[in-house]
Amino acid sequence: MKNLFILFLPLCLFFSCQNAEKTTSSTADLTTKTNTKTVKISGTIENPVSETASIRVGENTHEAKVADGKFVLEFELDQPQTVTFSHGNERGTLYLEPSDDVTLTLNPEQFDETLKLGGKGAEESNYLLAKYLLNEKYDEQAEEIYTLSPTDFAAKVDAIKAENEAHLAKYTKAHNNMNADFLKNEKASIRYKWASDKINYPSYFEYFAKKKAPDLGDDYYAFMEKIDLNNEVDFENNSAYARLVKSYLNSQTEGAGKGVAPLASMFEIVNKKIKSNKIKEGILFSTLSSFISFNDVAGVKKYLDEYNSFSTNDENKEKIAELYAIALVLQKGKPAPNFTYQNVKGEMVSLESLKGKNVYVDVWATWCGPCKREIPHLKKLEEQFHNNNNIAFVSVSIDKLEDTDKWLKMVEDKELSGIQLMADKAWKSSICKDYAINGIPRFLLIDKNGNIFDKDAPRPSSKGIKEILLAMDNSRH
Repeated sequence: MKNLFILFLPLCLFFSCQNAEKTTSSTADLTTKTNTKTVKISGTIENPVSETASIRVGENTHEAKVADGKFVLEFELDQPQTVTFSHGNERGTLYLEPSDDVTLTLNPEQFDETLKLGGKGAEESNYLLAKYLLNEKYDEQAEEIYTLSPTDFAAKVDAIKAENEAHLAKYTKAHNNMNADFLKNEKASIRYKWASDKINYPSYFEYFAKKKAPDLGDDYYAFMEKIDLNNEVDFENNSAYARLVKSYLNSQTEGAGKGVAPLASMFEIVNKKIKSNKIKEGILFSTLSSFISFNDVAGVKKYLDEYNSFSTNDENKEKIAELYAIALVLQKGKPAPNFTYQNVKGEMVSLESLKGKNVYVDVWATWCGPCKREIPHLKKLEEQFHNNNNIAFVSVSIDKLEDTDKWLKMVEDKELSGIQLMADKAWKSSICKDYAINGIPRFLLIDKNGNIFDKDAPRPSSKGIKEILLAMDNSRH
């Protein structure tokens, strides 16, 4: 199941693949908690493509072995929630409640069309799966939709909203035992996602059209006046609402590019618009985490201190502190953490061995759509520097080791050049840990002295990357 663009995903999520790994066994670590009950999924997979099947609940992933096409996943839930089922490189969203006992059938060759649930608690999940198929067609139309005129775009997203509302009504009528809270939440989600789409229109337009967005007028965001930005219940329980609030606040900020200005603007607008301490904490935790991971941290300490002064979430404060400590090590001019991985010939190649050259590193995976969209641009960039021995292009795949053949086949089929390496532990590889990589594709620039030039370098498709590499090549330092 691919990431749906038109289903109102935020820009950063559509253009990168995120890591959410924190794996536990599905049959061990079933600790008993107050009000928690065991959920059981008994699965049958025709033509399995992996030795495991998994469910991600929040930050935790429960995994089970697939034997003879069968698996059983058991885990604890303390409240109804959406979870993510994965097999191989495909995934689907399910809705489960404590004590649900469901069957799951699947043929990976047609993952989206064949993933189905049966038994107690299956109706809501099957609705979500049907909803995905309903909206999948808009993924391929993304560029066409987001480059429409403001009037035509508004009409299009209105039509998509109406189509989703009609689908929910029809499905509800045919399945009258669905959870009332789920239905209420889903109705709200459709509206929130519609609003998010309208908010994201200017930035998506500029990305696809490669020009400034049309003038939308001073009252463009008037539709947001009917949406409460301080709804703590929806912020905690409705992911579409949480994304909407973040997108809207981001759209109201000033300051672009790298530097502390965008962060300062976000803190200012959050303090102005958000009265709920819970929502404020969640928004600024997300903002700080992202900013620290992708930008130079000069000037960030002030905002880190402000966050720590009001946040009561000790776990989030600890996470921010860890990210900040790593970011200090990854500042421009600091020694780049070394990594050593195997190339397509089975030889071990280290970053240190390339000292004396400027190195452009691409961290990617064969299953990552945004990564693969960069390949033609990367090949073109490599060709432009084909005769320049001062620049090395290194691509590091974080595919699982069991998918080594898939990686080798893609390297061959797409005629990938440069130095092709495969990391040893997927998301848990040292390159991900040392460079705080939680989303791919991620590009790094290392100078000829082995020091960090940019821990979040422009992508090959970005304007200016050629000029940056030329400037590094001409530098005497």
